[in-house]
Amino acid sequence: MNVGIVVAMEREIAPFLQKVNAKLEKINGFSVWNFLWEDKKVYVCISSVGEICASAATQLLISHFDARYIFNFGVVGSLREEISLLSTMYVGEVVHYDMDTSSFGIPVGRYSIFDDVAISTNKQMIELAQKIAPLPVVRCASADKFVDTKEDKNRLATQFGADICDMESAGILITCRLNNVPCLLVKAVSDSLTGGGKEFAQSCCQAATGYMNFITQLLGSLN
Repeated sequence: MNVGIVVAMEREIAPFLQKVNAKLEKINGFSVWNFLWEDKKVYVCISSVGEICASAATQLLISHFDARYIFNFGVVGSLREEISLLSTMYVGEVVHYDMDTSSFGIPVGRYSIFDDVAISTNKQMIELAQKIAPLPVVRCASADKFVDTKEDKNRLATQFGADICDMESAGILITCRLNNVPCLLVKAVSDSLTGGGKEFAQSCCQAATGYMNFITQLLGSLN
């Protein structure tokens, strides 16, 4: 069985790659690390930041490496006071908030191929993950923008009912949904509601350690 993992930045998963002695190859402009875990071949693609790159990396893992599952591990910004710095969670729904065809009477964020503005992730994958680590399940607002101010974060929380924000989840989830490949999005908070770019820079690597041990447990649970 082949498993794909998408991360935006290598520093979000570098300690794990060193731990499993992963090997690097370059393909189609992407850095792809691979290693064996039990009976599984695991491919970790460093997508770079942003929805388009994340979508392209996800499609590469599915089409070229025949990934049967996609996992995304990454850091996010909190949109709510109760979601604290360094906390870890699963994404249950994603809103691609800069998708805007409202001129045609379609709600902001809505894709015509989906039933709602919020796009659901795979419930079975979340149920499997919850058996390993019972973490909160949240809604992520995703777009090609680093959200740096409390005012912008409050707007996303109010307008879209979102709890966290990032720059890759929509691209990964939509690509997986179109390919009928189950995916799980696991996120750790690198900047709080009142934090911004400075806090992100200071906390990114520390936040990422929140899901490091979880990765191997999750891989071991797949059939």
